[in-house]
Amino acid sequence: MAEEGTQEQEGGGGGGLMKIIIPVVALLIGVGGGYFLGDMLASKSVEEQKQAEPTETKKPEDIRAMVGDVFPLEDFLVNLNEGRGNRYLKATIELELDTEELRPEVERRQPQIRDVILSLLGSKSAKELMDSEGKFRLREEILSRINAVLVNGNVKRVYFTAFVIQ
Repeated sequence: MAEEGTQEQEGGGGGGLMKIIIPVVALLIGVGGGYFLGDMLASKSVEEQKQAEPTETKKPEDIRAMVGDVFPLEDFLVNLNEGRGNRYLKATIELELDTEELRPEVERRQPQIRDVILSLLGSKSAKELMDSEGKFRLREEILSRINAVLVNGNVKRVYFTAFVIQ
């Protein structure tokens, strides 16, 4: 009799474990099925939206017209305006010109343009240039100072293609 009681207890324990495993497996199957079904419905609705909306493709000529002629400048390496320690900035800058006709003037005035940029970069501290807001302000300052030098057109945008402070 003692053995029968032990067998009943063991059998009851296994049944309890099965009572936990079966709902967990069912839950996992339900979640997986819901994910799969939701993914299928979402992809169908995206495809339907794409078909419903007329697509307007831009010709390569239109895209090139949106971006002006880009003039790369040689790298800039300047000491930053730091009270303590030696910190420097290495930057690669490219200028987007409003017309292709401006390129010869930018080439002729490159020493003036580089001087303006070098003076401006050297007046900044690392703290001023660390965040994106500081870089944005610097971009705007460079743009206005270069455009003050140019006669036959304007620089539309200034791009930092490399910007390292050490």
